[in-house]
Amino acid sequence: MNRSTHRSVIYSSLAILALGLSACGSSDPAAEAPPSMPSEAGSSASAPHGYVEGAQEASEPQLRLAVHDGQDGSLEILDLLTEESVAEENGGSQTRIGAADNRYLFETDGEAGQVRVYDSGVWTVDHGDHVHYYTSGVSEVDEVSGDEPGHVVSHDASVAVFFDGDGAVKVYDRKPLEDGELTETMSIETGAHHGLAVPFNDHVITTTPQDDGPDELPGELALYSGGGQPAELSGQTDCSQIHGAGATSDAAAFACDAGVLTVDEDFGSTLQPYPEQAEGRAWTLTAGSDLLIAPFEGSGLGLLDPATGSWTHVATGAEVISAGISPDDGTALALDADGVGYAIDPETGEILSSRELVQVPSDEDENEESSPAPTVAVDDERAYVSDPAGGRVLELDVADGLREARSFAAGGQPTQIAVMGR
Repeated sequence: MNRSTHRSVIYSSLAILALGLSACGSSDPAAEAPPSMPSEAGSSASAPHGYVEGAQEASEPQLRLAVHDGQDGSLEILDLLTEESVAEENGGSQTRIGAADNRYLFETDGEAGQVRVYDSGVWTVDHGDHVHYYTSGVSEVDEVSGDEPGHVVSHDASVAVFFDGDGAVKVYDRKPLEDGELTETMSIETGAHHGLAVPFNDHVITTTPQDDGPDELPGELALYSGGGQPAELSGQTDCSQIHGAGATSDAAAFACDAGVLTVDEDFGSTLQPYPEQAEGRAWTLTAGSDLLIAPFEGSGLGLLDPATGSWTHVATGAEVISAGISPDDGTALALDADGVGYAIDPETGEILSSRELVQVPSDEDENEESSPAPTVAVDDERAYVSDPAGGRVLELDVADGLREARSFAAGGQPTQIAVMGR
């Protein structure tokens, strides 16, 4: 594996699987505030539609930002309206943000062999003709134990946790998390390897290990029904060196050496070869509602519409180390290895603006592990970039030339970030 590829894998291990998650219905009950966070809401008799005990309704989205410190592994959650810290948790050298959806945060701890599930305490209830916004205290829901926790994917009202050590896949129903409960709905044994699993359309798509052994990246996909029984996945299901996944509203996708394997709602799998302009393969995928972003290991990135298989190529000055797309597919932001940020129109691939944002550790750094890489997170209105070298997180107005709207002094070396509350 050459240095460029090695660096891509390092950066990809920091990327967050930002997968779209729909949580609509007649009600959206949520976890009660912990005992230390007394309720200030009114009685249930006068409560608005969607209200649950311990929550307060607001007139605008209640957004919170999770910040992981690459230096000591600690986790902090900031309220983006008040700019106050609402929760802090200690961590360790092997603690990472495994995933985040619009409400829950999943933190992996390789040393403890655990995945910890946090309720961010902010959520949105969309009833179609009107929307409710709620806030409560941050709480730890529960934890999942296993051998070498790896990828966590939250999608389609389910959460899948993959354990590299034995290839175990544990799937949980997301709805009971609203009541502070972790309910396992499926358990699968695939065999030890560095793989992943994506909940999709009441099924789960997983990678399977290579015959060469657990040290090799997987090269094939398998489908399991909601009961954990093998199911049929038609079309092309094999592609070497699968690493990175994403799921839009109607497709699951897996990055591999030759392109991206997409799976539609009928469980038909198709290889979408990388565009001719691509400089190398993609190691990570980031999903919006209907589009995927695939950074290429040389430079540039591709915007993939899995419904049509069409690519839009975007050229950058250096390798893209982190990229994000807003939940509504309206805004995209990429950050390259020179610390330059690119505001991108997802529909056309046009670079709307670009400028240097942060310092990034270079290939010449002898102790690269001590210098975590910055990452990005994108919301419908603002984008965020962590700055490990500066001990801060930048808030950017993407529509205004990547103008720095605010800066949060996080201390330490903030690296992984995630926005929650939509």
